[in-house]
This record gives sequence, structure tokens and C-alpha cells, in this order.
Amino acid sequence: MSNKIIFSIDVEPDLHTGKFDGITIGLSIFEGLCDKHNIKPTLFVTGTCIQEHPDIFTKLKKKGWDISSHGFSHKRFDEMSFSEKEDELKSVLKLFKNKLKMVPKGFRAPQHSIDSDTLDLLEKYGFEYDSSYTPLNLLQLFFFPSRFKKWLGNFISPLNPYKIRKNLIEIPTSSLIIPFVSLTVRIFPKSLIRIYLYKLRWFYKEPVFYAHSWDFIKLNESKVDSAFSHKRFIKNLDYLMSLQK
Repeated sequence: MSNKIIFSIDVEPDLHTGKFDGITIGLSIFEGLCDKHNIKPTLFVTGTCIQEHPDIFTKLKKKGWDISSHGFSHKRFDEMSFSEKEDELKSVLKLFKNKLKMVPKGFRAPQHSIDSDTLDLLEKYGFEYDSSYTPLNLLQLFFFPSRFKKWLGNFISPLNPYKIRKNLIEIPTSSLIIPFVSLTVRIFPKSLIRIYLYKLRWFYKEPVFYAHSWDFIKLNESKVDSAFSHKRFIKNLDYLMSLQK
């Protein structure tokens, strides 16, 4: 099987510190990998990151990368009022227009906090797709145990792209109990990455992988980075990208 892998990155302020090294350093490393393997990824970018470094995203847009939205401030959308959600999306669209001279096609809610009202607003404001649902992802329950009902709805949702609104497509991230994310690629040895991808391709037409911009840099306060370093992640991601061919 040779199903294409969709590589996506959630671009947001760095974990623990709130700095932007994941953009100035991390995205450059990721860009090198993408160039090496001729991959055009998707970036879901917060408005705060665009404000700080618009030139970086303008450059990547010119390379044919899909620059899409990860909200303005990385707040959970399911904790906002309807008017707050709408204001957040309006701010996003204004920022994309003013700083990047473009309209974002896609959206991924911070911490996958999508809800029905947000989907309605995405359709209203002309977004083409959402990528917030996480079917078959058991790890989401581990991280957000108090949100069992939301997790369950995500867990049993369709695996492949589908119309979630009349004019809005849902492109879910991929998982087989263990999600297709940076943590998995950090931990698994290369032999297991190959087997895992082979199994994913049985169920997903185009498996969707995602990581974060800060996955590519050293995080001094991160226990995960101490146990399975960002350098290991970069090497394993390079290997995963080679399996695209």
C-alpha cells in the first residue's frame, strides 16, 4: 500500500516557556526535512505566532505549504461563548489578510476543542476544512479525563474525510488507539514505526500525522524530551518521511 501521508504541524508558542524558538529554530529544521523528501505540509498556526514572525509564514506559503489556522490565542474553543468564538475567528481572518495576504483554508482547534458552534462558524466564514477530530485516539482521554463525553464523540467519529457541514470537510487526524503523533514517533523504534504505518494504511486513505513546532527544539522542562529527545524525534521523523516514497 502506498497511501500518501499528510504531515501537519500545530504552530504555537513553545510548551512551558511561551517563547517562539519552535518557529525560529524548529520550523527551519522541519523545512529541511520537507525539502529533502519533497513534502508540502500543512501548518496550523496561531495568530500570535503570525504576529511575531509573519515573514517566516509568507516564505513558507510561497513554497506551496498550506498555512491554516490554529485559532488566534490558543484558547480552547469549547470554553468560549458563541460571540467569543466568532470574534476569535474574525481576528484570525483579519490577521491572515493583513500579514500574509491570504485567506486560510483549514482550521484545527487548540487541544482539539472543536464543537458544533465552531463548525457552524467555520462554514459561515468560508473555511474549506476542519482537522480537529481524533477518532480511535485513546491518548486524548489520558490527557483530558474530565472531558469523557467529548472524547467519546471524537473516538467513534469517522476515520476518513467526510462532509461535517454542507460546505465544510472534516479531515480527522489518524490513530489506531495509539495516535499518529510526535510522541509516538519519539518513542517507537524505526522498525515499529514501519509496522504501525503499515497498519494505519489499512484504515486510512491518507494518514494524517501531526506534531508541534516545539517538538523540534530542546525543552528543558519537559520530561518527555528528557526521556526521548527532540533529536531522536527528528531522526525518526526523517525515517517516517522516507516511507512516503
